[in-house]
Amino acid sequence: MKLILFAPLILLLTEISFAKEKLNYTVTSDSQKNTLKGDLEAIGNVVVKRTKDNFEASSNKLTYDNDSKTLKLVGNVFIKNLESDEGLSIQESYGDELTIFTDTGLYEFKSKTSNRVKTKLKF
Repeated sequence: MKLILFAPLILLLTEISFAKEKLNYTVTSDSQKNTLKGDLEAIGNVVVKRTKDNFEASSNKLTYDNDSKTLKLVGNVFIKNLESDEGLSIQESYGDELTIFTDTGLYEFKSKTSNRVKTKLKF
């Protein structure tokens, strides 16, 4: 009789909601911690999905700062299907660091290395 062993893979899921914007995000990662102030940190194989549309992002690390209302993804950031209220649609983009200002919906994409930010847009 053969014995099959399954190594459990633990993925942590967190759903965060920004009441003013009525946006919900589901964050999946290897580890997560939060603070009493409402901050969140997720590390390792981070995947973020927004429930209202097809927005999806991945990175090495995510932090949410409740005071500044910023969601920051750092390290090997890849996003797809990011749409603004003004009709601008980013089909996919990648870079080193993405900051989403959750109170306004604006974002800033940066590259810290010699790499460049690359974006496919749809108008």
